[in-house]
Amino acid sequence: MGLWLNGAMLFRARRRSPSRREQWRDFARRLELTDAERQEARLREWLDLGDSALSPLYGLRRPGQPTLFLFDQDRARTGPTGTVTTLASGVLLRAPASLAAAPLRAQARRNPVLESIEAGRTGSRRLALSEWPDFDAEVSVFARDEGVARAWLTGPVQRTMQRMLVGRGVSPMLVVGNRHMLVLCEGAEAAPFEALEALASDLFTLFAMVGGTDGVAEDAQDEDAQDEGAQDEGASLPEA
Repeated sequence: MGLWLNGAMLFRARRRSPSRREQWRDFARRLELTDAERQEARLREWLDLGDSALSPLYGLRRPGQPTLFLFDQDRARTGPTGTVTTLASGVLLRAPASLAAAPLRAQARRNPVLESIEAGRTGSRRLALSEWPDFDAEVSVFARDEGVARAWLTGPVQRTMQRMLVGRGVSPMLVVGNRHMLVLCEGAEAAPFEALEALASDLFTLFAMVGGTDGVAEDAQDEDAQDEGAQDEGASLPEA
């Protein structure tokens, strides 16, 4: 009996944990996502995603809704002390027509020096939002057109952004462009799938808040074919 118990315990100890790719497959199956790796070149035309592969890349398209993409990406930064590799996980909504939203970037508050570097790199400015102290204390918003961005930052939008950027435990970057809403999580550890699912839900909530799209949406495939090669305004991401 003792030998059997020891053997069972040894078997459990040796049982391999599922790999990140296996976890992705289970996640995709549960959310009814499909393999979208053939769309990688198109995503690179829309967004500045660096050189490393988006793998895996999954998508979900429903009639009358923006297309959802989710992916992992290994990223490398080289500095004086060597190369540091991180894992980025992205959740992207691609609208069928231009969004009625302001191009902007937002993230949890950081060191003022880092925020100044971020603003200079993207040609934007960090908005001073002292009239919304609770939001301003937790979230930094960068935009080129301050008036348009302020008009978009309604109370419900602020609350959703706070939940996304501060309350999900992954400190992502939100990028809103002409036809995209992207959340990018980057760190030494992979973003939990529970957080990615919650962030996808948050993006759909934001999409609904801005009234969907600005103007009449054309067929998504025709629209995508027309703007191939045109990168979305506001789509520059943190450099790999």
